[in-house]
Amino acid sequence: MGGDGSEFLQRDFSETYERYHVESLQNMSKQELVKEYLELEKCLSRMEEENNRLRMESKKHGGETAETARVRQ
Repeated sequence: MGGDGSEFLQRDFSETYERYHVESLQNMSKQELVKEYLELEKCLSRMEEENNRLRMESKKHGGETAETARVRQ
């Protein structure tokens, strides 16, 4: 398969996944949706904290990534 075939498969997968996701959300109760939303908020918060931590670490090492700093040491 060439590039076009893999793009088609990726697009098909994305569309199928999106339909499944929408159906699963539609089948949830209001309470389940609120719980799902709160879990997503927690996950986003953790990711933002990790992103900020990595940015600060990068600035501390003069723009180096954490991996580059470890290799240098």
